[in-house]
Amino acid sequence: MGTPEALVAAGLPPLARAAWVEVNLDAIAQNVRSLKSHLPTGGHLDVVLKANAYGLGAVEVARAALAAGARAILVATIDEAIALRDAEIRAPLRVLWRVPREYLPRAAALEIGVPATSPAVVTEILSADLTGNRPLVVDVEVDTGLGRDGILPDQLADEVERLRAAHPRIELRGIWSHLTAAEDVARSTAQAQRLNDAADALGDPDLRRGLERHLVGSGGLLTIGGGEHVARVGIALFGVVPNALRPSRSAEQIGIAPVYQLIARPVRIATLPAGHGVGYGPHFVAERPSRIITLPMGYADGISYHDKGKAEVLLRGVRLPVVGSIAMDSITIDATDHPANDLSERDDVIFIGRSGDDEIQPVDVARRRATITNEVSTSFTSRLARVYMRGGRPVAICALNESAP
Repeated sequence: MGTPEALVAAGLPPLARAAWVEVNLDAIAQNVRSLKSHLPTGGHLDVVLKANAYGLGAVEVARAALAAGARAILVATIDEAIALRDAEIRAPLRVLWRVPREYLPRAAALEIGVPATSPAVVTEILSADLTGNRPLVVDVEVDTGLGRDGILPDQLADEVERLRAAHPRIELRGIWSHLTAAEDVARSTAQAQRLNDAADALGDPDLRRGLERHLVGSGGLLTIGGGEHVARVGIALFGVVPNALRPSRSAEQIGIAPVYQLIARPVRIATLPAGHGVGYGPHFVAERPSRIITLPMGYADGISYHDKGKAEVLLRGVRLPVVGSIAMDSITIDATDHPANDLSERDDVIFIGRSGDDEIQPVDVARRRATITNEVSTSFTSRLARVYMRGGRPVAICALNESAP
């Protein structure tokens, strides 16, 4: 029984079309436990679920990560955070980028932490009307070298004092920074020292002790994380080795497993005569009688138009080329040389994932697109249903229309 049939058997809504992203919640749990083991005893693993959990669905991923031992959820924007609260995610929740002043009262009411990322943002936070709300939880970002956001170290003491003076309307929780090149241990260590020096320069010893410090993400956890108390992990949570560490570290060494697959089923299998075109252009013309399979996903789903002439898929463990142009709603593959003569509309065609003894990984897709792995899954659009698996069975689905017909 394949996933579309298993969804119906489980009483879940059927797929609106035969193309979906499959998310393994067991792998999420395994990765949380494995990544947390890289921290010292008592360390905290916070998971970064911005961009809808890197395209995989923030609500279900958050639930799985928290159940496995993650402490907090970090997102990029206030609307991402509100969506998680609306889904009854009650864990600590923090936003990493500036929250507009108009949303600060709501952030306080929903116990969503916000960042102080510059002196101007501190002023904005102080000017917010927080009357009648819980204290607004604030983490202060320090620019230790990345150069794109954060308060400069020599300004930190003054800005912290401004925020501290607003107690109890504002509750200072921590100070943090962001590594610029996690694979460069010397540079990362220097950034850690700058963060610690800036924090240690704060006047009040009780304040210094009370502010949590956090610096490392997925890459930093695996290079300098052995001495850190907190890690904010994103891409590694999904079983993908951070780009800069890939030459020297493997997923097996780190102890993380692949989390997602991109799968589709044929909507047509046809043998076209020699000379027949395939798709717009046509960019592919059959030089021999050719078995062409059409899949119901295209560039409106996150398949790059530039995959034309380069992408491959797996079908029953056999690697096949994508041919013709990438359309908005479809791609076509050439299965002429596939040894099976009984291919059907019930076959799973793997764009990302494993089939038989072969596998197409997110890094393979990223390399042919000349991009990074983070962009691969964040390109998946809402038209692709996310199907969540546990114990090899579907347990939830997130789709544009989740109601069965």
